[in-house]
Amino acid sequence: MATHKERMALKQKEDAEKARREKERREFKEAQELESLKRVFKRLDKNADGKIDLDDLMHEFGDLAKARGGAGEGRMPYTRKEASMVLWEVDDDNDNAVDWHEFSTTFHRTRDDKTGCEPRKLFHVIEFLMHDKNGNGVIDVDECLSIMHARYGKETVDAKMQDMFKEDDDTKNIYFSKFMEVQSIVAKEAMRQTPSSVPSVRSLSFAKDPSKVLEFSGPL
Repeated sequence: MATHKERMALKQKEDAEKARREKERREFKEAQELESLKRVFKRLDKNADGKIDLDDLMHEFGDLAKARGGAGEGRMPYTRKEASMVLWEVDDDNDNAVDWHEFSTTFHRTRDDKTGCEPRKLFHVIEFLMHDKNGNGVIDVDECLSIMHARYGKETVDAKMQDMFKEDDDTKNIYFSKFMEVQSIVAKEAMRQTPSSVPSVRSLSFAKDPSKVLEFSGPL
């Protein structure tokens, strides 16, 4: 029979091995995420100048609208004015474009945000494109569910998703417009359940024309 000292040594060895495996899994996941993030930045940076500007973003929105058009509804997810606000929210140096540092910073900052206070419009675009690995403007419903579960919890998401898709025959394909619709509905439900959480917005002092901010009425 093993002595107490031997049992303790064995437990320490098992704990160390468990920690090593967890570290490897975490590092592998982080490497995959970084690779996906770089792929999305490259996809959005249409002219390969190292920045994503309004023309780049509208080009991508046009591609997403064409993908949706294949299912019978080719509407742009954002107008040009709304798309400019998507960039403005995270354009820290006010150069009318988002570089890699701003892009990766806003992704990680918003991903880790538990308050709902971080700007999320560009984050939602990034998140969708990260799961659209083949670039056809479509993700499947399971991928959409995994995104929503991680953010809002399974119970809240499943109840709303069932309501949305119970009469929809095309539940295998989630286009960006549907993704944003799901996101908006589930976010409102989550906020209803936790009314004390009050999102804030970036200070209007950073806006070149703050009056235009009030005109924005795009998706959440």
